Amino acid sequence: MRHVHESEPKPKGNFAKRIVAAVAAVAMLGGMGYATTSAALADDVNATVEQQNGISIGLHDYNRSSINNNHALHFMSGRNETGYNRYVQDGKGAYAGIVKPLLTNDYPTMADGNGSLDYLFGGAFDNAVTNYMPEGGLLTPDGQGNYSFDAASKYAKYNRNSKRFELTKQTQSGNRDPLFTPFGNDSDANRYSFGMNLGADFYMPKDGKVNNQNMVFDFTGDDDVWVFIDGVLVLDLGGIHQAIRGTIDFATGNITYDRNQSYGSDRATTINQAFSNAGKNWDSAAYKTHHLSFFYLERGDGGSNCKISFNLPVKPSKAIDIEKQTLGTIPADQQFQFQLFANGSQTPYEGKYSVYDASTNQVVSSGLNTGSNGVITLAKGQFARVQSNDFSDDTTYSVRELNSGKYTVSANGEALSQHNDGNGGSYAETHSFKVSDTSHVTVINSNVKPQNNKTIEKVDGGDGDQYELHLNASGDSASSETTIATPADIVLVMDKSGSMQDKNDNRDTNAKNAANKLAEKLLTEANFKLPESQQVQMAVVTFSDTASTKQDFTTSVSKIKTAVSSRPDGGTNWEAALKQANDLQGRTGVKKHIIFLSDGNPTFRISNYPIECSKKGCNPDDDWRTTPQGVHGAGTEGSDNYYGYNYAAALAEANRRESNVSLYVVKASTDANRMSDFAREASAVNGKEFDGTNAENLTKAFNQIYSSITSSAKIKVFSITDTLSKWVDPVDFAGMAAGTNITRYVTVKNGNKMLTGGYTATYGVDQFGNRTVTVTFNGNDGIVAGKADSIDVSFKVKPSDAAYATYAGNQQYPNVGEPNTGTASAGQPGFYSNVDARLNYCVLTEVNGTTSCAPTEVEYPHPVVQVKLGKIKIVKQWSDGASKHDDGSVTVQLQRKKSGDSNAQLEDVGGVITLNKGNGWQTTVDNLVPGYTYSVAEISGDDRYDVSYTGNNVDLTKQMVWSSNADAGTLNATITNTLKTVALENAISVKKDLAGREWKTSDTFDFTLAAKGNAPLPDKCEADQPCTVKVNSDSGSHTASFGNITYNAGDASYTYYVTEVKGSIASLHYSQAKYEVVVTVAKDSNGEWKASVKSVTKVLDDNGAAVPESQSAATEPVTFTNRYVAVSALPLTGGATGRQWLLVGGVIGGLAVLLIGAAEIWNNKKRLV
Repeated sequence: MRHVHESEPKPKGNFAKRIVAAVAAVAMLGGMGYATTSAALADDVNATVEQQNGISIGLHDYNRSSINNNHALHFMSGRNETGYNRYVQDGKGAYAGIVKPLLTNDYPTMADGNGSLDYLFGGAFDNAVTNYMPEGGLLTPDGQGNYSFDAASKYAKYNRNSKRFELTKQTQSGNRDPLFTPFGNDSDANRYSFGMNLGADFYMPKDGKVNNQNMVFDFTGDDDVWVFIDGVLVLDLGGIHQAIRGTIDFATGNITYDRNQSYGSDRATTINQAFSNAGKNWDSAAYKTHHLSFFYLERGDGGSNCKISFNLPVKPSKAIDIEKQTLGTIPADQQFQFQLFANGSQTPYEGKYSVYDASTNQVVSSGLNTGSNGVITLAKGQFARVQSNDFSDDTTYSVRELNSGKYTVSANGEALSQHNDGNGGSYAETHSFKVSDTSHVTVINSNVKPQNNKTIEKVDGGDGDQYELHLNASGDSASSETTIATPADIVLVMDKSGSMQDKNDNRDTNAKNAANKLAEKLLTEANFKLPESQQVQMAVVTFSDTASTKQDFTTSVSKIKTAVSSRPDGGTNWEAALKQANDLQGRTGVKKHIIFLSDGNPTFRISNYPIECSKKGCNPDDDWRTTPQGVHGAGTEGSDNYYGYNYAAALAEANRRESNVSLYVVKASTDANRMSDFAREASAVNGKEFDGTNAENLTKAFNQIYSSITSSAKIKVFSITDTLSKWVDPVDFAGMAAGTNITRYVTVKNGNKMLTGGYTATYGVDQFGNRTVTVTFNGNDGIVAGKADSIDVSFKVKPSDAAYATYAGNQQYPNVGEPNTGTASAGQPGFYSNVDARLNYCVLTEVNGTTSCAPTEVEYPHPVVQVKLGKIKIVKQWSDGASKHDDGSVTVQLQRKKSGDSNAQLEDVGGVITLNKGNGWQTTVDNLVPGYTYSVAEISGDDRYDVSYTGNNVDLTKQMVWSSNADAGTLNATITNTLKTVALENAISVKKDLAGREWKTSDTFDFTLAAKGNAPLPDKCEADQPCTVKVNSDSGSHTASFGNITYNAGDASYTYYVTEVKGSIASLHYSQAKYEVVVTVAKDSNGEWKASVKSVTKVLDDNGAAVPESQSAATEPVTFTNRYVAVSALPLTGGATGRQWLLVGGVIGGLAVLLIGAAEIWNNKKRLV
């Protein structure tokens, strides 16, 4: 066939283009056992690349005069040929569908029923075919896992003696001349009509990537090329044609061609479709072993092309590979020991093995021996290849790593358990593998753990008692930095405005020093030696009025130092700088990081903001005095404050970056006060700026950035579970049924960004009442968290009733908050919020582009919650004054019942409380549980007093105890003891009798009631002593009562004396009687206090003589009798005559008349007054 560059039309008699597809076989674990696969492995470094990697090659020379005899598939494409035996013509695509979609006995079979093509590839005898089995020499590795051959640059000739291809510089131009002629270029018999087949086992790397690149098989050439995977036709370049390209991308699963087929059936465009067409299912599981079968025919005469490249991890059939990788702070030179156990044997394999570089598949050491203990020794990044005549496709085996106890160990993505080795150590062992399924085992040791923490913080809301629990997870582990190389493209964007030259704080010097140190840490000699796809590279953009790329991506420290050394001058154009950084194109598949450093707010921009202007291109904030050509903005500090166009333009440019580009914002001066907004609004790492305002802070900032960029310690979070303790209740979903979806009540953030999907929160309650919140991410797929990520799960809880009650009873907390659980918790006494909380995750290990994920879990620390309790102040008051009770005391009982519960029973709180003079008749009871109605009751029982309460039966709420007002949670109860009183109603009364004459209307008589000692007087006389009453002529029954007398409750007797006031009525002899009345206060038969007259005794009679005489009826009025004495009846004693008595009587009568007259005059005067 013609060379790929040939453009002349091909004569009909010529053969089509020829292509030798030296296929770089691929590799997953284990072989398919095809006849074309070599199991031999050279024991020395002189082995060919193909031998070392188990790639078998068959080369077949066909006799041109007889190869077409008795066969449907013809060579040399004569003019009379038709269909798939005729050249498809220039510019045409392949002839698809010549062979069936499945191999038959390991060889292609004609789809039209014309038999197998096994005779062309050594599978059946044919006199026209001479078969060779080259040891290799065709493929060249590049040290990064890629294998290739290109006939345009290398001439490959097969040496029958050495059984190897010999590569020399290609001397043919390719313009009509065949380029791939392994049997020579001296005659048509040698140049044309030959075939080649290639076979290899390979294993499927995780995500279909090798060394961070998609795993690809790529071929360009002519003529027929058929590539089968596991016996299924995947790439179909059949027919006699010009050079055509076909590619299989195992990462995407796509099959692509540079030309559509010209003839035959439609070809599959994906691996899945190809397998489906063959009635099979494609298994892309990681570490699964597959077999590649490549068949090539040069059937036409003319230019011949062959270009093949692939990065499949190929390996010999029936060989077992044990690979070692590490993650974390494990030293790079650490040696690891393994044993291999085959077919269930308890004795490890003993024999030879070779050590390979895992990233290049190249031999490091061959012919090593395990010794009698069967130990295979490897370092990180190496794999041991073990081959034995005893191994077959059906061989089962397991791999044991010795002394593995201090690591987390996984194999092919599966976490391994540690086992006691009986000697004080431990080992980890894989499950059993079958060689035909999995023959490459990658064992990863890690001391990387995620940074996971659980914190709690007090929040507002509800009754004021709410907390917010935060469970977070990040790929950042302060204790372990990964040593796995992490490729990165880093753009340093350095401010070189005039203000950076500030002599007071050396801003520019500090910035240069920090940048130089970062370059020295990242661009190491070891980094330089890595394959380009694995390197860290840096570039530099500087800016002032405008911006420029001072250094494109490089691994040279000196170039970076030179690029950042320019002298500061000019303004501050953020937008221009960020545009330069965004436009710098990094490597495909490599993470890009932009580090943006500035000491001031933007003063210039490059975008047009023709707002409020009439002219085209006008910008209202331009200043002809200070705005340079080609930019906009006034260029002075604070000039952007009014319009804000410079900042807006910078922000828009920052947000134009690709979604996977990380932005780090570093503030070199406090003058850059927009940096905080910028970091947040531009979604910079952590959502905030790094503080670089002095040399120390700037160094710290760049160290943080270094840590974030260099570590590949990522984790995949599958779920976060939190089993709540009995001391807390969820705020928003308490009481919900097990299995309830509570996603809307749980907040998940990554950094400061709220996630709106990709997670599900479920509430679980087990048979013991344990309540668990489970948050899963993306179903079972999980969410990836690197150092720059921080997955935060939060929901609200509050102390449970049990927490309040327990603390009230014990007055102390049972737990102490564990370290780093938040300021409200760490080191503080309280109740644990969780019984158990776990992060279910895996450490994502990227090894040679292969990502493994061994699920494991880690516990979260225990934060605590506190409670707040109320108190009540109880005060005792006495109606008769506390001083009267100095020697006494009262006892009270504090009680409560559940608020809002009509069926709640009253219960005592604490013991009996004594109030007395010693405590000032008051006390305060602390540690009251909110949610109850509190009351006090006096229980000492002095029934002389009535007890009244104020502030009783008051609800103590959680809102009260959690109030910021310190007194809000204090109840106040006052107990007032008021002395009881009893009334003696009108029980003491007097009666007036007149003897010797009738009552006159003017008659009036006064009586007194005198109290003995402290006996109370009648209510109406309380202020007067003695108390008097009048009996007038019109008084009913000529009686009068002294009225009601009120007594204090309590057993007592009171004595009174009743006498008549001597009046002035003529001829009346006033009674001089005196009565003693005794009143007692005592309880009646009903227990009620009563006052009653106990006795009435007549002490003096009407003449004043002492005549003790008890009155029979104590309630009857006491009687006073006044007697009328006529004049004639006056006694004549002492020599007085009757006339004298008459004179005396007349005088007395006259005086009486005068007195009456004088009294009348006096009364009249009073009325006038």
